[in-house]
Amino acid sequence: MPEEKLMEKRLMEARLMEAFCWFHQHPELSYEEYETTARIREYLEEAGIEILPAELETGLAAVIRGAQEGPIQALRCDIDALPITEETDLPYRSVYPGKMHACGHDFHITAGLGAAFLLRENRKSLKGEV
Repeated sequence: MPEEKLMEKRLMEARLMEAFCWFHQHPELSYEEYETTARIREYLEEAGIEILPAELETGLAAVIRGAQEGPIQALRCDIDALPITEETDLPYRSVYPGKMHACGHDFHITAGLGAAFLLRENRKSLKGEV
């Protein structure tokens, strides 16, 4: 792998790890995911990914348009947390008492962002839309 591509990969991995830790530290219950939605929007906009207009209080929809005609595929990620007090010593443990990403949705969000970044990076060979 060329040095430049390796550096890009490492930067993306670091950015995704940062995202995962942030989402884990800032869990929000269903229909209260305002900070989570804002942070997801920030990551997507920073990557140049189009946010679709939608009248949603929480959550959002984005699209990556491939350079070639093809099917429309959807990728959905859950973003809510559970009403559980985190009892770990993780350096990125929840900062909100009584709320925790014990369900894996912090990883779900991060994986969705990673997929979006890779799809955006490879949109010239993408057939259709995601």
